[in-house]
Order: sequence, then structure tokens, then C-alpha cells
Amino acid sequence: MDRDSLDRVLRYGGDEEPHRGWASNAVSTDPRTDAWRDRLARSEYPLLAGEFIRYRDDPTDDVIGAVVREVTSQGPQVAAELRQALDRPSVETLQLFSMRRALQGQRRASLGALTESMASFALLPALTDVPWESWLKAVLLIGRTLGVDVETVAAPFRDVAHADAVARLDVATESMSRIEDLTQCHIAQVSTNYGTGFVETLVFRGVATMGLFGAPNRLGDNVLTFDPATNIAQLAASVADALDASGRVTTPLGQDQLAATTFSLTIAGSYLATTGCLSCVAEGTGGVPSFNVLVAELPVDVDVDELARAAGDTDDQRALVDGQRIIILSGVPDFTDADVPDVDLSPFVDIVRTVLDGPAARVAPSPTT
Repeated sequence: MDRDSLDRVLRYGGDEEPHRGWASNAVSTDPRTDAWRDRLARSEYPLLAGEFIRYRDDPTDDVIGAVVREVTSQGPQVAAELRQALDRPSVETLQLFSMRRALQGQRRASLGALTESMASFALLPALTDVPWESWLKAVLLIGRTLGVDVETVAAPFRDVAHADAVARLDVATESMSRIEDLTQCHIAQVSTNYGTGFVETLVFRGVATMGLFGAPNRLGDNVLTFDPATNIAQLAASVADALDASGRVTTPLGQDQLAATTFSLTIAGSYLATTGCLSCVAEGTGGVPSFNVLVAELPVDVDVDELARAAGDTDDQRALVDGQRIIILSGVPDFTDADVPDVDLSPFVDIVRTVLDGPAARVAPSPTT
């Protein structure tokens, strides 16, 4: 299973299933459907468009937004035809567009962005394609904070979605009376020099099992919290930007866990508890090896210096400490037959030290909400 597939399983729960849409026997009757499908297929976001901490505007949003507006203005039948015509890459493009519009709605206090987010979610072909418990509820909540009632925010979805999706939307809107902040939507809000950003917190769904006498059980969900005392989002963004400036290409920052294996297996359990943990990959080009970058904040009762020493005892790994925060650089294992040299982390350690000496390392309160 690749990383994208794993992310979908973790986000939506359950086992990964093949892509299945509604109305599999639908036949397109609108000649514009093929044109809209092809425009979506040609509209590829760059890698960093999936970055919600270091958010950047991208012209692809306008292209996708135009398709969403045109399709949904034609009503539910045309929307159903497009849903049936979408392939998996186009579904993922619409998912990303919906999430980007949600963040734009928060950054700009824009009901228009939220409207397009909901309309785009309505065009997704299967229930499991929609992030019901996270991004969709976040859109409803952001709209409510703008003074718009939940049903008005939900209307663009309800107008064109499949009946099964509308029924699931009813469950989501009903639950909004119990939702007060974004953390209940598995999203933490952060602030960096890029402006307002989001961290989607990971949810490991419980797996259904058989209990005593064959009764079905479901293990509880494991939700990773993101509540650092300091602004590690800014620190992580500054480290990633500095590595980009050095010639590396960093992948989008996202929540992660601090594995015990990082510290030479000297820690009991699989993962260490953190108040916040972010990571990315600093990719090399032309045969240059890549390495992982992890920025974490530990609880106040943890000896971070000791952890850094343990991390430094592991091959292809270096650790730097700033108060209760630790930055770990580690080589990426190569499982191919390519002759890739080991990464020399020394120059990148110097880059991180420079960041730690700058304003990004100042211990400011975390802006998460």
C-alpha cells in the first residue's frame, strides 16, 4: 500500500477498497461532461499545493473552481454524470481543491471559498472519498464562525450530491451542535510567516474484531493531538525553507509521530508522547540521497538532551535541541538496486543551527486553536 492509500485509510477508516462510485450504469448525456472531465485530468497541482502550513496560492485553484461552478450550476443530473466519469487522479484533485478552499475560507473569511469547497465535496463519487469527520465539518464550522448558519453552508453540497451522500451530510450537520472548535474536526490551526495554516491531525481508526462469544468489537480510535506550547509550525516551516534554499526540495509538512526506533530502541513502547510533531522529506535530485526532517516538542518532564544523544548514536542520523524541542535529520533507507551514496548530514546540521539562532527559534506561545 502506498503512502496516499495509507493516508486515505487512516483518514476515512476501515480497509482500503477499490474506487466505487454511485450509479455505475449511468450514461453521459451531456456533451460537456467529457470536456469537464478532461479539464480536471489536465489540471495537476504541484507537490507543495498539499502543504497547509506553508500555504501558497496556486492558479490551479481557479481552473478547478471554474469546473466546479459550471458543473454544479447545471443541477444534480449533470453532477451525477461527471461523478461517474472521474478517474482516481481527478477525484484526488477535487479532494485537494476542497481542502484548499476550506483553508482559504478561514484565511480570507470568504463564504465563496467555503461554498466551492462544499460543492466540490459533492462531486466526489463515493462516500469514502469525503472527509466527513474532518474537512467537511471544518467547512461547516468556519462558515458558522462567519455568522452563516450551518444549513446555508451545507446547501451547495445538498443541491447536487447523491441521495446517499445527502443522508450522510444530515448526520454531519446534526452533529455540529456539539462542535465548538477546529480541533474537534481533527484540524489544528497554526500561524507562521505564511499566515494562517492547518495541521490535519492523524486518526488511526480502530479495527473491527470478534469478541467474546463472537460478538463484534471495535477498538477505540487513536487520535494524535497537536497542542504544542511553542510555535513548532513556524520552526518547521523555517527549517524546510532553509533546506529548500540550499538546493533540496522539501515535501509538504504534516503531522507525524516520534518513533522509539529513532533512539536506538532505548525507549519503551513504539512511539514517544509529544505535544506536537511535524515532518517532511528533503529530497535530493540527480542521485543525491534524500533525508527525513522531524521537528517535535516533548512534554516538560522529558530529558530532551538525553534523547538527542540517543538519536545521535544511530547511523545516518543527527539531532539538535532547542529547549523541549528536538530536530532530527535521518537518512532515508534505499530499497532499490540503485547505487545511492549515504547522505552527509553535516552541512544540513549547520543549516538547522542557523535557523535555531534566528527568530524562528524564539519560544513564542503556540497559536493553535
